[in-house]
Amino acid sequence: MGKFLRTTLLIVGGLAILAAGTACSEIAPPDQIGLYYLEGNSDGYKFDHCIDPGKSDDALWNNSVVLLPNNLRTWNIAPKGGDSSDPIVVASKPEANQPSGVQVNVWTQTNFYLNTVCDGGATSPIVQFWEKVGRRYGADTTDGWTAMLESTVVTALTTATRNIIRTYSADELVAGTNLTEVQEKIAAAFQVELKRLVGGDFFCGPTFNRVTKTCPPVEVIVKDVDYNDPGIQQARNAKQKAIEQAQALVAEAQGKLDAANTEKQLYNNPAWVQLELAKLKLQQVQACASNPNCTVVVGSDGGVIVNSK
Repeated sequence: MGKFLRTTLLIVGGLAILAAGTACSEIAPPDQIGLYYLEGNSDGYKFDHCIDPGKSDDALWNNSVVLLPNNLRTWNIAPKGGDSSDPIVVASKPEANQPSGVQVNVWTQTNFYLNTVCDGGATSPIVQFWEKVGRRYGADTTDGWTAMLESTVVTALTTATRNIIRTYSADELVAGTNLTEVQEKIAAAFQVELKRLVGGDFFCGPTFNRVTKTCPPVEVIVKDVDYNDPGIQQARNAKQKAIEQAQALVAEAQGKLDAANTEKQLYNNPAWVQLELAKLKLQQVQACASNPNCTVVVGSDGGVIVNSK
C-alpha cells in the first residue's frame, strides 16, 4: 500500500498555522521499499532516494514516499483459491485433416519479485518501474497492483502461452508427456514479451538478490492442461476403454489359438506321446503298489502289466 505524508497544521488562537519544515520518521516495512520524492515550489516533483526495507528515514511534511513490495509475489491461475479462476484457453495444434485444434485449458503459476535494486538514482530499476509502469496504475495500492499485473504479467503470460500451446496437439498436452518442454518454452517466450511490454527488466525470478543484483528470469510453472470441453475427455475415455477391451479380447483369442497349436504339435510328436504313456503307466503302478489286491507283472520286453482284483 502506498503511504503519502500529509501537511501538518497547528491551531494557535483559533488560527491554522502551517508547520513548515517539520519532519517525521518514515519507516519502510521489511517487505517493502520506499521511494522518497521531493515536492514543493522549489523542488518540483522528483525522485531523491530510496528507503531500504526495514529502515527509517526523516521525511518532510511536503514530500512523499511511495512504498512498493520487496517480497515474493505470485499470479496463480487455479479453479479455486487463485488470483484468477479463469484458465488460459488455447486452440491446440489441429489434428490431421482438421481445420482447427481442440481447445485446452492451461493452468499456470508465475512466481516473481519486483526488481527493487536502487543504486543508480533515478535510473535504478525500481525507480524506472515506478516512473514507466507503476504510477500509471497506482501500483502502490492493492487494487492498482492487481491492475498493473493484469496489464503486464498476465498479458505477457497469455500471449506466450497461446503462441507455444498452438504448436502441440491436445492429446499430448493433456497427457503431460512433454510438460517440461512446454513449460520451458512458455517461460522463455514470456520473459521476452514481458520485457517488451514494460520496457525493462523490472521483474525477477524467485532467486532474486538485491545485494548482488542477481535478477534471474521470472518462474513460470505449467501446473496442468485439460480439455476445455469436458465431453471431449469423456469421449477420449470411452475410446480408450473400447481399445483396451478389444485388445483384451484379441489377447484372449490369441492365447487360445497358441494353446491349440501347441497341443496339436505335441499330439503329432511320438516322443511326447511316449512320455505321456509312461507317465500314465507310472500312475497306475503307484496306485497298484498301495492296493494289496493288485499285482504287477513285468514282461520280458520290459513292459508292465497291472492286474487288479
